Amino acid sequence: MPENIKDKKAALEAEAKRLIEENKRLAEQESVYKDTRKAMLLMLEDLSRTSDAVTRSKHELEATFNAITDPLFVHDKQMRLVKANSAYSIYAGTQDFIGKPYYKVFPLMDKPFSLCDSLCKSNGESEGEAEEVTIPYINKTFNIRYYPIRDDSGRFIYSIHILQDITLAKVMQGRLMEEMSINASLLSIAEAAIKTKDLEKLMQHVIESVSGVLGADICLSYLKEMKGYAACQAYGLGKSDMPRFKAELLDDGLWFVKQVVDKNESLLLQAPSQKDAGAVENGLFTWLNGVSSILVIPLISRVGPVGLIFVCFKRQWHISERDRKIIKGFSNQVSSAVEEARLYRESVSKAAELSHKIETIKVMNEIDRSILSTLDSGEILEIVIRLLARVLPCDRVTVGFIDKERGGFVFQAGFGLNLDKGFFTPFESTSSTKVVETGMLQFVPDLRNEERLLPLEKMLLDSGFLSHIRVPIVVKGEVTALLTIGSKRAGVYTGEDISTLEELGFQVGVALENARLLQDLEELFISTLKSLSKAIDAKSPWTHGHSERVTLLSLRIARKMGFHERELKTLEIAGLLHDIGKIGTYEAVLDKPGKLTEEELKLMQMHPAKGAEIIEPIKQLRDMIPVIKYHHEAYDGTGYPTGLKGDDIPLVARIVTVADAVDAMGADRPYRKGRPMDLIIKELQRCSGTQFDPDVVKIFLEISHAGEIEP
Repeated sequence: MPENIKDKKAALEAEAKRLIEENKRLAEQESVYKDTRKAMLLMLEDLSRTSDAVTRSKHELEATFNAITDPLFVHDKQMRLVKANSAYSIYAGTQDFIGKPYYKVFPLMDKPFSLCDSLCKSNGESEGEAEEVTIPYINKTFNIRYYPIRDDSGRFIYSIHILQDITLAKVMQGRLMEEMSINASLLSIAEAAIKTKDLEKLMQHVIESVSGVLGADICLSYLKEMKGYAACQAYGLGKSDMPRFKAELLDDGLWFVKQVVDKNESLLLQAPSQKDAGAVENGLFTWLNGVSSILVIPLISRVGPVGLIFVCFKRQWHISERDRKIIKGFSNQVSSAVEEARLYRESVSKAAELSHKIETIKVMNEIDRSILSTLDSGEILEIVIRLLARVLPCDRVTVGFIDKERGGFVFQAGFGLNLDKGFFTPFESTSSTKVVETGMLQFVPDLRNEERLLPLEKMLLDSGFLSHIRVPIVVKGEVTALLTIGSKRAGVYTGEDISTLEELGFQVGVALENARLLQDLEELFISTLKSLSKAIDAKSPWTHGHSERVTLLSLRIARKMGFHERELKTLEIAGLLHDIGKIGTYEAVLDKPGKLTEEELKLMQMHPAKGAEIIEPIKQLRDMIPVIKYHHEAYDGTGYPTGLKGDDIPLVARIVTVADAVDAMGADRPYRKGRPMDLIIKELQRCSGTQFDPDVVKIFLEISHAGEIEP
């Protein structure tokens, strides 16, 4: 029994101990639960606060989303609206749009934005790109930006678009660009006004700028002249209207011209349909096809009106205050520029006129000196023609001499026409005949306006010549020739040009008269010399005609050797006088049939020196002395009177030596018969290099073989 109690006591103690341990464990577990509950309560409190924060954030985000004044929307890959802000709803005019394609809501379009479409197709790679879109039905322009929204794996799921309203900015930009364009045009006009002194170029620049600034279709400019306003430059005008424009001179008395000039204010004219009397009065709208409005702008400088600008519109146009300010600004600018350009042109024109007058005086003096320095009519004409183009505008110059026997004009000299010297034009084939009949000059400013053209004038017109001046050349009170200048431009000649040509024609007439007088004197002189040479040759019947034959042969040789006309003239006179020293030789010696004695030979050999002595006192004949004195010198130095040798003997004398010997050998003499040409040639060849110059002999042989010398 006691043992059972003992066992029960032990069992109770063990149970008590277990319970104490269990209680202790439960106490510990209760502590853990208590901490857990506390933690859970804290977590619930945090969750509540987080939920409130999320709710607030959601409201704040929603408020922020809707606070954006520009339309903003989000769509999925199928372009269906997922979300949009209030601004978008306002533009769309509805809030019932979720799930609908945005381009069917706002903005209303047939298809999505191009960049939006490419964004979806590229899986959102085109992030942040922009596109400018104008929506006509609300008259707005938006700058649209695109941003992709991706999931955690980076896949594109949505696209958010921001539509920034840039309408006002675009308007301001347009105005700014317009102002910049206007300022650029005004600056370019100012620059042109400073740099350009050419009125035509300046006005062309001005009307192009004005047309651009005001948006005109046509712009015309006129410059003030003595009687009205002359057409200057045109912009936008058709080719068919240009002749009418260029021919038009606006009268000062036209009411609208008078009004804009008197008030110094622009005036807007409307088409005749609006009963504008001024437009009808001047016919402005009748030839300016399709023009509805014309703005007339006066150009008034410090000295008065300098021009007009007509700005034409093919639409009804009305002037604004801004336009008035622009017009006033550039009209003042252009007026000053036109005045300066005109003053510059006048100063340049006066300087050019003065320079031209100085050049004319210089050339006229040069012509005067030149034609007085020669008495050769051909040379006179060549000088005049060569120098004339320096003082007068001409594309052709002709000198035609009158041939009364043939009844017409013979072309003598000139340029510009393909005419051979000697070309003949009958009197009835040209209006030049009037100049001969009246002795008055002829001035034709434009051949196209002549009622009836004779063959020569028709040929000139067909060749492109439009104007000409013809002046008579008078010699001894008679019209002997015509001097003509012509141009391929109409109306090119001035009164001063006519006076200059008249004076030149007078100078040429005087020079030709002097040349003719000299020619008459020379002919008389040569006739006298021929008579004298005949008298010399007549001292002996065996020498009849000898001097003239020697002269002719000498001239042929000299021409072949390239002598000039002046040298040939000297040779001609010298040839006729080469035996003048024989005047002092007795006829008995000249006609002696036998061999001359030594004394007679010495007497004969004196005639060259004696001839030189006879000529020496005559100043005008001194150039002939070398021929007269040395024509009996031998090439090897064995001749007389001085024994000159080779090139020391003047060439003209060497030529006459050969010609004299040829004639002497071919002529009969009291003591022998004349030799035939073949024997003469053999003798020349035998004596070439001894008695005769080999070069002269060679030339003679060439002439002889060519058959230019009569046997």
